[in-house]
Amino acid sequence: MTGVAILLVLASAFLHATWNALANEGIDRATELAIAYATGALLLSPWLIADPPTEVLGLVALSGLAHGGYIAFLAQAYRRGGLATTYPLARGTAPLLVAGAGIWLLDQSPSTATVIGAAIVAGGLGVIGGVAWGKGERSAIAMALVTGGFIASYTLLDAKGVEDTNELGYFAGASLVAMVLVLLIERASLTRLRASLVPGLKIGLFSTAAYGLVLFAYNRADAANVATLRGTSILFGLLLVRRTVTRRLAFGALAVVCGAVLVAL
Repeated sequence: MTGVAILLVLASAFLHATWNALANEGIDRATELAIAYATGALLLSPWLIADPPTEVLGLVALSGLAHGGYIAFLAQAYRRGGLATTYPLARGTAPLLVAGAGIWLLDQSPSTATVIGAAIVAGGLGVIGGVAWGKGERSAIAMALVTGGFIASYTLLDAKGVEDTNELGYFAGASLVAMVLVLLIERASLTRLRASLVPGLKIGLFSTAAYGLVLFAYNRADAANVATLRGTSILFGLLLVRRTVTRRLAFGALAVVCGAVLVAL
């Protein structure tokens, strides 16, 4: 990975941890996240209007569905568990899936270092997230693992989509699809929308900036490298939840850092 790509992904990781901390503190999380995606679509609408992603409309629709599933299951995970347990599991399952699938779907060949790094990152995040089992958050674990599958899905779709169109217009279109899908699933009323407006806008500002940086990184590095290095967001997340760093958490965090270094080589 180039230095620019690494900086883009690390900045995105910090913003990603920040908006997840906000989402974890929310009340009506799914509706707030739907508003967040609507905020992103609104902010990026000039690019959508100026250069609509007509070349990849199918990928836009599929990406929107994947992002919608991500929102729905992430909200469920946060209802059942804390940020320090569910977030690592969700982030940790994606890198290996992306590294493996990217070989066939994106015609990319991850290096040995990338594969080993992805495994170490996923293992480290799994160790941290495994605390959930001891806390009895078993349903949260299941929801987080499914969330990780959706993360891998939209990562692959988006990495492919931005190859043939402008990144920001593409994400604006996918965000609209995701927003509509989640609101339909949740059957959100006007009362819920009004109550979720302010927190949703806050999350939207951080999440849009975070994923915009990732989309730019996709044009500068392989999807497997980007997806794995994004896992470092858990380090920022642990700081944001202000929990005591136990030996187990410290070990998992160290594994994440070591794996990320391998991927970035």
